[in-house]
Amino acid sequence: MKLGIVGATGWLGQALGLGLLRRGLVAPGDLVVLNRSGRRGNYEAYPGVVWAANLAEMQAQCEIVVLSVRPQDFPIAGFDPGARLVISFLTGWTMARLRAVAPQAPLVRAMPNGGASTGQSYTPWLADGVDAAEEARVAQILSVMGTQERIETEDQLDYLTALSGSGAAYPALMARAMLADAAARGLPEAVARRAVEAVICGSSGLLAGQMGGVQDLLDTYMSYHGVTAAGLTAAQTAGFEEAVRAALGAATKTARAMGQE
Repeated sequence: MKLGIVGATGWLGQALGLGLLRRGLVAPGDLVVLNRSGRRGNYEAYPGVVWAANLAEMQAQCEIVVLSVRPQDFPIAGFDPGARLVISFLTGWTMARLRAVAPQAPLVRAMPNGGASTGQSYTPWLADGVDAAEEARVAQILSVMGTQERIETEDQLDYLTALSGSGAAYPALMARAMLADAAARGLPEAVARRAVEAVICGSSGLLAGQMGGVQDLLDTYMSYHGVTAAGLTAAQTAGFEEAVRAALGAATKTARAMGQE
């Protein structure tokens, strides 16, 4: 397949482009890339990659166009995909808005997250006018960034934009709170960093593939009636879970509002 990426040197565009090349799903000569800043990024290992001079040149060469630019920078002059498959990573660009600028194209809205560059993204996607063969191709393309899953409604995608689309943001917020508390209690900075990293990055591996057993794990911690149980109880009393719901509610509301601008 001949595939073009608009914004190919941004973090998402690059994660997709390099992932496709590494997996051998697209030959270098079949990947057409476009950005505003010229030949940069990590494509030098693939000298056959085609650098388009403009959007019209890219579209003329491609069967599939991937949009990986900032939402405020779209639409781009010359965007006219015709009946080409369009995959959009643009937050706030609803199917209706995309359909207005690409009336004939099979459309996909996808929301990769911060794990894309390491192949650990969870990428939900929504489709309109896509046939079975195109659906299989979309799944194959998005899989180079990690797990992908087709969903059914734009409301679901808005919520997942807030949830899985946040990537490392909420763990980073928790890490900051832990680091600040450790510093306030006089722990050496280097020690605090290593300890917090062990909690946020190291211990989280225990949850991989275990989301169905989260309550059982918490029940186990609580059953010891010890140090961690005391901490969990205090966190719940202070409104930890309510704070998470408030965060996701605000983020979802913003995602929906962006789609109405």
